[in-house]
Amino acid sequence: MHSTTAYPRFLEDEADVGVVSPRFAIISAPLARTVSWGGGTEDGPAAILAASTALEVFDDELLQETVQAGIVTRPPLPLGEYDLAGACGQIKEAVARELAAGMFPVLLGGEHTVSGPAVAAMREKYPDLHVVQVDAHLDLRDSYSGTPLSHASVMRRVADLGVSFSQVGIRSFCAEEWQLVQERGWQPYTMARIHDQPDWLEQLRREIKGPVYLTIDLDGLDPAIMPATGTPEPDGLTWRQVTALSRLLAALKPGLVGMDVVELAPRPDLEHAAFTAAKLIYRTLGYVTRQ
Repeated sequence: MHSTTAYPRFLEDEADVGVVSPRFAIISAPLARTVSWGGGTEDGPAAILAASTALEVFDDELLQETVQAGIVTRPPLPLGEYDLAGACGQIKEAVARELAAGMFPVLLGGEHTVSGPAVAAMREKYPDLHVVQVDAHLDLRDSYSGTPLSHASVMRRVADLGVSFSQVGIRSFCAEEWQLVQERGWQPYTMARIHDQPDWLEQLRREIKGPVYLTIDLDGLDPAIMPATGTPEPDGLTWRQVTALSRLLAALKPGLVGMDVVELAPRPDLEHAAFTAAKLIYRTLGYVTRQ
């Protein structure tokens, strides 16, 4: 398949390694209906795919060519043809198709709303699913700007599904969200907690009991390495911290079974942000193949 500027493939021609049964499927979901500040997340998936073409397929940490496991890129979902609820339905169906085919889904957003239907599909296959959310924000509002499907409500919808979750990198939330956290007894890994408790990864490991779906809102990373998001927040996870997290999750049993990366808002002269996102995906897939 030949690519265009609007639709490159992950790793482009370097993904053509002749794998009979690919393991990973890249799904683009360029949804941006409820963006509340900086826009542009609809361009995030294409930017990540385009940046991936500059990656070295030989991983410098793992000393392997993860691409040999097989990575396919699906055509972007035509979400513009649907209302918000319909678009979420299309995302759920797309993830479910990959799971039925035995694939590891890698969803590229768009806004964080896309993670809700993805988790719903994952839960149908993995009833004991545990979600790990990397994010600057709790995303636990019951609704925002008049919709319960807002990016600011995605983890509230995950909670409504009865799925257990852990939140990492948190450093921004409203009073409503904090009250809910206290009422439910949740203990998010805020950046203050991460800085104060060096064993936070071991604490996280102990609370995960089932297969893991990893959702990475890129504003969970420090804006020094991830400036191109709609809502950048001071502080945040470093490259070493976020890769240590994904390494840990992949090493668990049964480990990672799917992931998404959302909220990249490409900006002129900040192309390194898309490259960082692409490398984070590739590195995480590498950890998965090592298990």
